[in-house]
Amino acid sequence: MSSLSPDHQPNAKERTLVMHPNSDSYQESEDLIWERFKSGNETALTYIYRTYSNVLFNYGCQFVDDRDLVRDTLQDLFIDLINSRERLGATSSIKFYLMKSFRNKLVKAIKKTQRRRAMEDDSSKDSFLVTISAEARWINGQLDQRKEKLIQESLNQLPALQREALVLYFFEGLKYEQIAEMLGIKVKSSRALIYRSTESLGKILGPHKEEILTMLSLSLLANQ
Repeated sequence: MSSLSPDHQPNAKERTLVMHPNSDSYQESEDLIWERFKSGNETALTYIYRTYSNVLFNYGCQFVDDRDLVRDTLQDLFIDLINSRERLGATSSIKFYLMKSFRNKLVKAIKKTQRRRAMEDDSSKDSFLVTISAEARWINGQLDQRKEKLIQESLNQLPALQREALVLYFFEGLKYEQIAEMLGIKVKSSRALIYRSTESLGKILGPHKEEILTMLSLSLLANQ
């Protein structure tokens, strides 16, 4: 894994493995990449790492301030995936599979090192602090520094579970079913959580509610 760096993006050779996300063939390509990875294809491994490592790292840094812990956990995740690749099941979404696996591993790492309270303790206001990553500065550059600061500060006033749910829904484009599985709740509860969280965020935003929620909705459409 030392030859792989999250600072690099997939090169031309690696991009031939996939279609554009808006293409009708994209889902087939996701399945194909995963199967190639499971069979030992190094190009597929490199593509997966370079495509998703930054997403996972930024996600992890919102749980805990210890970037070394996040980085080590991310490294451990890929080592485990490589060592057990032949036994891995199929997946229709590599991103969701990695995010769920990384979340579980990071929670265990946080508990083990006792650096932070368990993320599931929703009474902790600091257990999931939102930081908007470069990859999430969407909507054709409309997210200037003022709006970015407003969104971060507003989201961070919400309870931890609501913050994470909105990040997964609007920023990462996960579906209700995927969010429910990641958070260990029912799909109906996932929908209700997103609704309540959006309502709460709107109240915090006040006069900026319409503008920011419209941007979040556009972000959601862009992620689909």
